[in-house]
Amino acid sequence: MTKKKILMTERIHPAGHAILDARDDVEVVIADDIRPETLAKALPGVHGIAVRTAKLPEEVLSHANALEVVSRHGVGCDNVAVDHLTARGIPVCIAAGANARCVAEHTMTMMMSLARDLTAQTALVRESRWTERNSYRAKDMYRSKILIIGYGRIGRLLAPLCKAFGMDVVVADIKLDRALADRQGVRAVEDFRPELPAADFVSLHVPLDETTRHLIGATELAAMKPGVIVINNARGGVVDERALAATLDSGHVAGAGLDVFSEEPPPADHPLVRHPKTVLAPHNGAASILASEAASVMTAQNILDHFDGRLKDEMIFNLDALKRAS
Repeated sequence: MTKKKILMTERIHPAGHAILDARDDVEVVIADDIRPETLAKALPGVHGIAVRTAKLPEEVLSHANALEVVSRHGVGCDNVAVDHLTARGIPVCIAAGANARCVAEHTMTMMMSLARDLTAQTALVRESRWTERNSYRAKDMYRSKILIIGYGRIGRLLAPLCKAFGMDVVVADIKLDRALADRQGVRAVEDFRPELPAADFVSLHVPLDETTRHLIGATELAAMKPGVIVINNARGGVVDERALAATLDSGHVAGAGLDVFSEEPPPADHPLVRHPKTVLAPHNGAASILASEAASVMTAQNILDHFDGRLKDEMIFNLDALKRAS
């Protein structure tokens, strides 16, 4: 029996390894490291790739002469040369929905931390500045308005969480599920820009491509109401970070929560890294215990499902492009 060879660029949760280990018709190889030259050497004869954060540009993937499928441990594919794989007729799979709830919860955590200015208030206690406590007043979430830009897997979970806090929820997407919005009791719009002046919170949940790069820039930030809180748990390039820093400096934006940056990790002199009005995380908003396990299982299962001819359409990131190319 000829075995299919799977390269794991990095280790995943043991649950995913167990799924692959249970199959006697596959051989799993784990890369020594994720340097381009290491991966390029390991790729000849590989039929499937499981990838987390490793970069797979065209010059690396061109060495994968037997490649049939790439499975991403997550939902974003900006570290993979998707166009190159599409041109070769190779599906790029994602762990659709595995970490959506985790990211929605992460967003709520950042919103609440910024609304109550917890970083600054922690400093009051640690620095024995207790008497300054009356200078802080929390920004109420109850009866405030949140604009959720991107009504996909994460936005659809975030909306009811915000509703539970008594927030006025508006969701924006170019492809709206209005029936779902009606069931959730939220207002749905295709163009988010007219909603910016009235929003107390703005949270981004869109993929990064040429249509969304700097979706929130200087013009959009200026259109927001004074005191707004901005959350970006999508991709770094979706927000113009220099423009965001300027509006934080001016006080127009009251606070910003970021799990993602245009350059990761961001340089030490990045204007948002040490800004007192930011709450930051190192792109691990999807890294809960349950989400990590679910993503690893989907990553492994997607490869096996492709080998078995039963890969689900909703798991294929480049499905539409593959259909157009066929």
